[in-house]
Amino acid sequence: MPLIAVTSALAAVAVTAALTPHGLASSNDAIAAASRTAAEARPLLSAQISAEKVSVSALAAAASEAAEARAAAVAEAAAYRNSVPGETAALRARGVPCDVHAVACVSLSRQEAWLMHDGRVVYGPVRVATGRAGLPTPTGNFRVFYKVVDGWSNTYDAPMPYSIYFYEGDAFHEDPVTVRSHGCIHLSLTNAEYFYRFLHYGDLVEVRD
Repeated sequence: MPLIAVTSALAAVAVTAALTPHGLASSNDAIAAASRTAAEARPLLSAQISAEKVSVSALAAAASEAAEARAAAVAEAAAYRNSVPGETAALRARGVPCDVHAVACVSLSRQEAWLMHDGRVVYGPVRVATGRAGLPTPTGNFRVFYKVVDGWSNTYDAPMPYSIYFYEGDAFHEDPVTVRSHGCIHLSLTNAEYFYRFLHYGDLVEVRD
């Protein structure tokens, strides 16, 4: 029984005793009845207060557990974002098909290329032209092994300005991006110059379908 209900019961008894001088009980009887009512209600009140304390304690514990779970989830998400799988997933979401270790990334299907640093795109995408049918640009992971500003193709007797070789005779170099190559990766003049300055010997070049 709530405390307000007991208080109301006591008040009702007192009012009845005062307004009914010839009632069933005398004033002493009314007081005794009120005392019995209070005595009977005391265990109920004690039980209710204890239950309310337990309820408040349980709610506080649940709120604390929820806060800890949220904090753990946030920390886990941050750790994943900063991991190799997380950073690779972020690259994929941006349409970059390479992993976080690549420095130059090329997509044959999209005819685009990017430059990267520490798993993040710093330049691109830029338009490229890769190998034509019968002379495709190879896919895989390669390393820059030679650079020359005034490159020249002895095979095709043609200039290859800003050449950056990454696989046998295949290189990034300036040439029209509207014309497919013999296996090299054509870049506009501006982009070829930028790639030449950015890429260094040993840098990882990833070419993906």
